[in-house]
Amino acid sequence: MNRKMSSDGMSRRAFLQISAATGLLVSASGVLAACAPAAAPAGAGAAADGASQVTLRFVTNHGEADVPLFEAVIDAFTQAHPEIAIDHLDIAGNEFYDTINAQGVAQQLPDVWYTRTFDVPVYANKGWTASMQPLIDRDAAEVNVDDFWPAEVTQMRWNNDLYALPYDFSNVGIYYNKKMFDDAGVAYPSDSWTWPDLVETGLKFAQQDANGQFTAWGLQLYNWDWVFHGLIMGWGGKIFTDDLSECIIDSPESRDCFKFFIEARKQGLYPEAGAAPAGVDPFASGLLPMAFQGSWATTSMRANIGDKFDFDCAAMPLSPTGNSCINAAGGAWGIASNAKDLEAAWTFVKFLTSTDSTNTLISEPLRSVPGRQSSVPLWNETAAAGGLPPSNVQVFPAQMAGANAAPFPSYWRDYSNTWANMIAPMIDVATGDGPEVVLPAFQDEINRIISQMNA
Repeated sequence: MNRKMSSDGMSRRAFLQISAATGLLVSASGVLAACAPAAAPAGAGAAADGASQVTLRFVTNHGEADVPLFEAVIDAFTQAHPEIAIDHLDIAGNEFYDTINAQGVAQQLPDVWYTRTFDVPVYANKGWTASMQPLIDRDAAEVNVDDFWPAEVTQMRWNNDLYALPYDFSNVGIYYNKKMFDDAGVAYPSDSWTWPDLVETGLKFAQQDANGQFTAWGLQLYNWDWVFHGLIMGWGGKIFTDDLSECIIDSPESRDCFKFFIEARKQGLYPEAGAAPAGVDPFASGLLPMAFQGSWATTSMRANIGDKFDFDCAAMPLSPTGNSCINAAGGAWGIASNAKDLEAAWTFVKFLTSTDSTNTLISEPLRSVPGRQSSVPLWNETAAAGGLPPSNVQVFPAQMAGANAAPFPSYWRDYSNTWANMIAPMIDVATGDGPEVVLPAFQDEINRIISQMNA
């Protein structure tokens, strides 16, 4: 079976173009079946013993490097379950999300597909994904939910049910340029440092010209909403009520958190928007000594930095009161609510999320950390292979033990877009209003969106 669209079949782009032109969203298996002398009913075939076989569509979003690893897992699965065939299509980049959204509207979703933590409540609320909770309860010993990271499991619940099982997770640490630290005589970061410690360290690299304009800074900072949620929680704030029915981000704790970073920016900790050279990675190019980044960036950093300088990473700093500032986010596997065979799809998801399958999928790439804790030792071993930097990359799974689990509501996309328009500029731009003005306005806007959804 040809599981992936390639040059020997219809291209992904052509597939999407035809789907859009006809208004019909068809599966890769359907296109390929049309080219074959098939006599069996759609979605059915024959297992090795002559029994009826179901074919499941499985769509991933991981790129060429990961496809052979998924193929290996699929081969192992079909050997163990000859009654189930897997038609695999990998769609890289944003095309994937456009395709999933279009197929969801058309009720033509794959039977099993990759979903981000952000999307779990969105898809569940739309009725696109099936609750896995009854199946998990039935097969509890086999699934072993306790082996997944608790914070990630929490984020994959909707109305108290699990709607996805974790594949991987992401969190953020601080990468640092060891050469710049050595040249400046500055001590390397520690894994127990706090944000005030980081600011003190970073400001040792800040420089101003005769006009008081900063020409050098200490940190490459990103204004990502899900990361700042961890920071807000580290400062003692909350983003939503427990039932997600109201945004409550405007609190003294949240204001203090944003004030801390805004003040640090004014002192030269990180550049305001547009201050750093456009189109250049300030950390990889050696312009900034530290970068606020996740484990997924390690592979690209190794490629972009090469032998220009040695680098390492440290844990996400603790809040001034010593609380974790980590917020988890990750990827998972969902099952379509209208899957052609729910039991077959569930059998595949159990296999896909097993420790053995997870170990196969992380055996080569070094990006996000595995969703199963039992796979972390292999991930650490893979990360250390070849003696390449960073040597301390194990901080990413290590800091998950105390991670916050800021929820992702069904209105997440509207929330995130509003954040980009209102909160992100407050973090990045020297002019404009502070948290006393922006946070109440932002909170009001999110609650207006919630009211509209519930009307």
